[in-house]
Amino acid sequence: MKIGVFGGTFDPVHNGHINAFTETYIGLELDQVIIVPTFISPLKKHSGSSDSHRLNMLKLAVENYDFAEIDTFEIDQQEVTYTFDTLKYLRNKYPDDDLYFIIGTDHFISFDKWKNADKLHKLAKFTVLDRNDELYNIKPPFIKLNTNIVEVSSTLIRERLKTNTEVRHLMPEEVYGYIKEQRLYET
Repeated sequence: MKIGVFGGTFDPVHNGHINAFTETYIGLELDQVIIVPTFISPLKKHSGSSDSHRLNMLKLAVENYDFAEIDTFEIDQQEVTYTFDTLKYLRNKYPDDDLYFIIGTDHFISFDKWKNADKLHKLAKFTVLDRNDELYNIKPPFIKLNTNIVEVSSTLIRERLKTNTEVRHLMPEEVYGYIKEQRLYET
């Protein structure tokens, strides 16, 4: 099987995330996409909602995508978990499958800062979502996937929610409803 792996904080999950994993599923003709929410990203400051809220929102966002599955490995660790550790876990769980780790150009340009960056390509094929051929020199061992990218920012969504500015168009309706019901990101 060909399995995509898509990680992130998903705080909150939005249409940009859904577009990224779906376009990769289509573009690489994957059999499945595993979505791995982080506990605490080593490269980002943790910003807000609890693990349970982020996981609940993610479940709502992907429930209609039968090729998508959530794996809570990183949240279950309850500590900073690096991509290297997650890929070792997934490689053991799926020893006979091809893993494609999905990243954007923002992560591609900082890839050399990742823990054990020199060993990561042995665990998975790294797919870089790119919509502009001119900006980045993406070449093997990375796989470049030209795609339609939907730019949405979780930070912008959180900021707008604090000021009661419209955001419903940036995320699945079920996620927006959950945020309002739970009163997330209001302060």
